[in-house]
Amino acid sequence: IMESKTIYCPRCGRKVTTYDGKSTMNPFAKCKKCKKLVIYDIEHNKTLLKPLPERQTSSGVTFC
Repeated sequence: IMESKTIYCPRCGRKVTTYDGKSTMNPFAKCKKCKKLVIYDIEHNKTLLKPLPERQTSSGVTFC
């Protein structure tokens, strides 16, 4: 049974993204309040908090 899950920032508790239950890749999103990268680990059912990666291009796109 695939259930969708809402992912919250572990620091401030703000909603960051949702996980649809179908994907095998870990979903990630930026917390707009903390300015951190929030990653949901599917295997361990945990939410991780990491710093944002540095920009690699002048357009402002970050590649994770």
